[in-house]
Amino acid sequence: PKPPPTFTQRTPTGALMDFAMPTAPAGWLKCNGAEISRTVYADLFNAIGTIWGGGNGSTTFNLPDFRGEFRRGWDDGRGTDAGRSFAAAQADAFRAHTHQLVGNDADTGGQSRAVHIDDDGKEGRIDVTEPTGGNETRPRNIAVLTCIKF
Repeated sequence: PKPPPTFTQRTPTGALMDFAMPTAPAGWLKCNGAEISRTVYADLFNAIGTIWGGGNGSTTFNLPDFRGEFRRGWDDGRGTDAGRSFAAAQADAFRAHTHQLVGNDADTGGQSRAVHIDDDGKEGRIDVTEPTGGNETRPRNIAVLTCIKF
């Protein structure tokens, strides 16, 4: 009897997988945006086409580039993230919100004072908090290698 197919043999071309190693295993390519041959990787080209980039327009195409990116499930009509097309990238964002201020001295609790001139030329004060945090909004995470099956 013929042995059952291995996991890699059963995995469809174009599937994505994260690996806990820094190199792509056999049968997989790093999702690093590389431009690759349409003939050498014909099965993968037939599966994903030029969704992730058309390469040179005739003999090559691009792999997806997930380096340093969080992947998000495609909305596909659900309405949670409506209006985005498949494979569309999205810039970072921070949901609008406010902070409550305690006290009103410019040198208390890390607060600063802004002055606002309203429409009739009257000066009013607006209390704001000092900025805090880093240069991005992100959840806790661990870096892994995302690859695509060819």
